[in-house]
Amino acid sequence: MLLNIAFYSSKNIMIKFNTIKMAAGVFIFGAMLLTQSVFAQQYKTAADTIKLNIAYGKATLEIARLNADLVKEQNKTTGYQSKSATTALDAASAAQGSKATADIATDGNANDAKIAMKQAKKANNDAKDARNAKANETDNTQKIADLNDKIAKQQFELNELARQKAFIIAQAGPAPAIKQ
Repeated sequence: MLLNIAFYSSKNIMIKFNTIKMAAGVFIFGAMLLTQSVFAQQYKTAADTIKLNIAYGKATLEIARLNADLVKEQNKTTGYQSKSATTALDAASAAQGSKATADIATDGNANDAKIAMKQAKKANNDAKDARNAKANETDNTQKIADLNDKIAKQQFELNELARQKAFIIAQAGPAPAIKQ
C-alpha cells in the first residue's frame, strides 16, 4: 500500500512538472513573438532619418556614460578586494587576541576582564568591518555585471538603429551626381 502511495505521488509530481514545462514553453514562445514585434523596423523612410539620427546619438551617449560608470566601478574593485582581505585578517587576529585575553581573564582579576571585554568588542567590530567589506565587494561585482548587461542592450539597440539606417540608405538608391 505504501508503495502505491509513493507511485501516485511521484506520478502527480511528474504531471505537475509537465504542466510547468508546458507553461514555460508557452511563455517563452509568447515572449519571442512579443520581441519580434517590439524590434520591428521603427524608421522606414528618408523623412525618419532625423529621428533615427537623434535616437542613434542618444544610444551612443548612453553607451559612453555606461562605459564611464563601468570603468569607475572596475577601478573600485581592487580596493574592495584588498580591503576585504585586510579586514578579514584583522578580524581573525583580533579574535585570537581576544581569546587569549579571555583565557587570562578567567584566572585573573576584574581589570583583566575589562581588557578582555574591550578586546572582544574590538574583535566584533573588526568582524563587522570584514563582513561589510565583503558585502561591498559583492555589490561592486553585481554593479559591474548590471552595467555590462545594460551596455550589451544599448549596443544591440545601436546595431538595430544602424541596420535601419542602412535600410533607408539602400531604399533611397544612389546619390545624384554633382555637376561642376
